[in-house]
Parts: sequence; C-alpha cells; structure tokens
Amino acid sequence: MLSRVIIDSIDMFKIIFLWTVLTNEDNNIFKLLSSVVITSILIIAIEQLGLNFIATYIMIIMTIKIIYKKDLKDVIFQFLLVILIEMSLESIFSLITIKFVYNYTLMAIITELITLICIIIFSKIKLSRKIRVEKINGSILFYFILTCSVYAIVFKIIWNYDNTIILNNFFITSVILSVLVISQILAYVYVVKIIKEKEILKVSSEYNKVIDEIVQEIKQRQHDFVNYKNTIKGMIEVVEEKDVKAAINNYIKAEDMYDNKINELIYIDNVVIRSIMYRNICRAKEHNVNFQYKIENDVLDNIFSYHEISNLLNNLINNAFDEVIKDECIKKDIEIKILNENKIPHLIIKNQIVSANDINLNEMFTRGYSTKSNGTRGYGLYNVQQIVHLHKGYIKINIERGEIIFNIYFNDSSR
Repeated sequence: MLSRVIIDSIDMFKIIFLWTVLTNEDNNIFKLLSSVVITSILIIAIEQLGLNFIATYIMIIMTIKIIYKKDLKDVIFQFLLVILIEMSLESIFSLITIKFVYNYTLMAIITELITLICIIIFSKIKLSRKIRVEKINGSILFYFILTCSVYAIVFKIIWNYDNTIILNNFFITSVILSVLVISQILAYVYVVKIIKEKEILKVSSEYNKVIDEIVQEIKQRQHDFVNYKNTIKGMIEVVEEKDVKAAINNYIKAEDMYDNKINELIYIDNVVIRSIMYRNICRAKEHNVNFQYKIENDVLDNIFSYHEISNLLNNLINNAFDEVIKDECIKKDIEIKILNENKIPHLIIKNQIVSANDINLNEMFTRGYSTKSNGTRGYGLYNVQQIVHLHKGYIKINIERGEIIFNIYFNDSSR
C-alpha cells in the first residue's frame, strides 16, 4: 500500500509539473503541491473503489482545470499530450532499469524518479522556455485531443488487461510509442507555426494600412508648409505688433508638438507599435488628451509576437483613454514608455484617474472585472495578465498623485 502511494505521488508530481513546464504556467509551488496532494488522495480513493484509469484521467483533468482556472478543452489536450510524453519516457527508462532491477515495485519507483529528474532538468534548460503548448483553433484542437486520447487509452487498456503483451515486446512497444509521440508533437508544432504565420500576415496587413496613413500624413504636413507660412504672414498683418511674437509662438508650438509626434514615429522599427502610436496620437488630438510616448527599439520584439503586442498595448491604452476622457478627469494625460532599464525590458503606461477608490487592485485582473457602471464585462486586463504571465513577466501597479502606473517587466529569471 505504501509503495503504491509513493509511486502514485511521484507520478502525479511529474505529470502536473511537466504540464506547468510545457504550458509555461507560473511556478506557483502552492498550486503545484495542492494539485499533487488532491490528485494523489483521489487516486487512492478511485483504486479502492475499483474504478478504471479513465476515472483517474477525468479527475486529474478537472483538478488542474479548477486549481489553475484553465479552459477545459485546452487542459484535456495538454494533459493527454503530457501523458503520452510521460509514457514514452517511462518506457525508455524501463528498458534500462529492467536489466538491473528485478523487483517490479522497486523498478517502478526508480523509473518514476529517473523520469522526474529528467523532467526537472528539462525545465531548467533554455529549450524548455521555447517549447510551449498554446491555444489553437477548436476543430484542430479536437483532432489532437481525439488522436492523443486514442494513443493513450489503447496503450493503457493493453497494459491494464494484459501487460505481458507489452512486457514481452517491450523494445518494439517503446519504439512505437516514441515514434507516435514525436510525430504528434511535430504535427502540433507545424500547425502552431502555420497559425502564427497567418496571424502575423493578418496583423501586418492590418497595420500596413496604418503605415500608409502615416506616410500620407507626413506628405500632407510637408505640403501644408505653404499654408503655415501664409498663416504666419496673415498674423503679422492682423495682430497688433506687440502681440505678434506671442501669437506666432503659440501657433508654432501647437503645430510643432503634433508634427514632432508624427515625425518620431518613423524611428520606431516595430510596425505594430508604430501603428498603435499613430492611431492613438490621432485619437488624443480628437479628445484633447496629452499623449506622450518614448519608444526604444528591440525591447519587446523578442518577447512577444505581433499579435500579442497588439493585444497588450491596445488593451492597456484603451483602458487609459476610457479613464482620461471622462468629464470628471481634470488632467487628461497618458504616457507610454517601452525601454530597457538595467537591461530589463519594461512597458510602462501612466494615466490620470478620476478616483483611486473606484479601482480595486486585488480584482482588476479578474476575468470580467470592470469599473464601468453600464454592465460592461471587462476582459482587457485579464487578457493582458494572461499574455504577460505566459512569457514569465511581472506586472507592478502603483497609484500615486492621482495617477495609475502599470509597469510590466521581464527580468533575467523570467526570460
């Protein structure tokens, strides 16, 4: 009984830990240990009741879904993929241990421990940070779930009802299982690659239109130079001599501020960031908002995809505009910074707020949270948090002097 508990506990730890590694989930030790304890206890109960492994799989999937608050379809696919990888690793290591250890229980414990050590080593190397199980289209996801479940269930059924078939043909079984797992992973990687390329093309196509607008705007500003010159001449003619200097200075200052913001966009390399800044400069002008930005190149490019940058910036900036365009907001200021500080990438967004009492820092990233009173459900900040955590980033929020500051950063340990 004790040996069974030890084996099940190690098995649960390595399954859930491998799941957190492949999904780039936060290494929350409390969630990990609580998941292992709960699933281990439930497995013992299931075995005592004489239920089969399908009940065990359902229980593990539901535990992960509830504790980590993930979508059920995604968890099912991720779990089945993890099970296949784990079965493949165990079969390979069993080929080695079976030659030196003849006691089945001892062999099982040693195999579990070796597999766990390999998973822990894998989690520490850079390769693991580049491999992650991502969300994909529903119909494609259903195909992978179906395929993985067939592989896992068939091997599990054979093992449970007549394990001599596997044991007597252990080498060939291990090879077949490994080939199936590798082919499934390669197929998944290929599908994800195609989906990402389509997303990049879609985003690039959308924002290239905005780039054309920026170019046309700069050409128009150059063309309007003659009109500015004529306007200044007109001021000289109609304004009192003592007021001419002040009038011209105010006119040039207002035009220069807008022109500089547009001209500086040319030096932003990332097409998505450049386009988002342009759209919000125009938006700020329309709503009389003081919109400032400072963008360094190559800060976020190696962390996020175009699609993720678009979601991240648009959600944060939209929230900022929603706040500053309120009638009650006196200082309509928004400031964006994307820069490296001590080699640590930062995305900082500041904006004035009407009332700090209306903002609940503990709940603002909860799915559906919103400060709006019209029944609108808020998903923007929840999506921001999901993207940042996916890339091992941190979100720091401060409220000071009537201003809310979002500081998103990625230190060395998180990259």
